[in-house]
Amino acid sequence: MPEWDGLDYLDPHTGRPLPTWGDALDSLAADEDARPAHVLRFGSELDVQGLLGGTPDADRSVRYLTKYLTKAVGETYTDQARPDPSYEAHIDRLHREVRHLPCSPDCANWLRFGVQPRTTGPGLKPGWCPSKAHDREHLGVGGRRVLVSRGWSGKTLTDHKADRAAVVRQALEAAGIEVESARRMAADVVDADGHDRYQWSPVVCHGTTSAAILMETIHERRRWREQYELAKTITTGADPPVDDGSATGMYRGGRAVG
Repeated sequence: MPEWDGLDYLDPHTGRPLPTWGDALDSLAADEDARPAHVLRFGSELDVQGLLGGTPDADRSVRYLTKYLTKAVGETYTDQARPDPSYEAHIDRLHREVRHLPCSPDCANWLRFGVQPRTTGPGLKPGWCPSKAHDREHLGVGGRRVLVSRGWSGKTLTDHKADRAAVVRQALEAAGIEVESARRMAADVVDADGHDRYQWSPVVCHGTTSAAILMETIHERRRWREQYELAKTITTGADPPVDDGSATGMYRGGRAVG
């Protein structure tokens, strides 16, 4: 394995630094005979559909996407009640492959190919990259399954989050529901005299205190969600949603504690 000398990873036989990420890209660009090591083909099918809020097609598409985006890649085709040995063996084989393949320019697995990752440092070990792409339940899908393209949207994830919050506030205000400030306990909140409203210091919480705070956060997020759903029904004139417990469970698991 390459050895770290404090600045670079060295070839264990020659003692010379391995090519950097930039050098490797330059060599690849200069090689007219270079071919990709792996090629994936998904066919030519393309189905682009626009979504208009409040239409049956939009609701159906959102339900379809939500169903499959919340599934783990490693459990897509398996029956948890009766595991198929051949299927599990196939997933294990794929996992062995993706564990040692590079997942990004910063992946430690590049050392297996004689190239230093884009970001180097001590302790890099092929096969032990912390990215989720190498986990068995992800099988190469290490990031978000729905990406935000800054190239065409011009917005960061923070910008999109702010847009969603603005839509929620507008719906609540239009329905006459008082908007609770999610920043009411932020460090920069001041009182009427302009002084800091809170002073924060680290404390050690007992288990019961942490559990109480967590449950209060869950109840608060659930209350916010119920207010938002009520506001939408008031503004649209539709029937109020029926709480059968399923939506709350999804919300608790996906957002309330996040």
